[in-house]
Amino acid sequence: MEGMQVRPARASWLGVLLTAALCACGDEGGQLEGSVTSLLDLRYDRAEAQLAEGELAVNFVTQQGTGTNTVLKVSARVQDMLPEGYTGSLDVNLAEVLASGAQRGAIGRNVLDEPARTFPELRVGGLKVKALPSQQGQRISGEFHVTFVNGTHTYSGRTIFGSFEATVP
Repeated sequence: MEGMQVRPARASWLGVLLTAALCACGDEGGQLEGSVTSLLDLRYDRAEAQLAEGELAVNFVTQQGTGTNTVLKVSARVQDMLPEGYTGSLDVNLAEVLASGAQRGAIGRNVLDEPARTFPELRVGGLKVKALPSQQGQRISGEFHVTFVNGTHTYSGRTIFGSFEATVP
């Protein structure tokens, strides 16, 4: 009798372990890291990458009903950095100040039922991609890190960073 009670428990643990292993194998979804995570939920379902009108953007998104939340958007003005037809890797200094006075990089967020959020300027930041997004369905990988300037803003002096595997929508 005792052995019969142990076997179902073992089977249930095996099921839990297999489920955890299968979930860990997928390359979609994850969570961004840094000190901002104590203030915002930065878990995402998938990452998307786009290069349009001279802007490179990586969006970390979740589904909510029939809509999409942008948990975090990391974008950079890169038009002046790209020779005609270039599709290779790119290493962007997001905190660089351009001739216009604007920073090269920007961080954004757009989540349903959340107040509009603004982030301070970047003190330090980088975005690296191994290849530029060029065709629908393409997968690109990379990483980013940002540290916001010190000040009185809620996110002042805080950090966000992560690696990604993104799809071109």
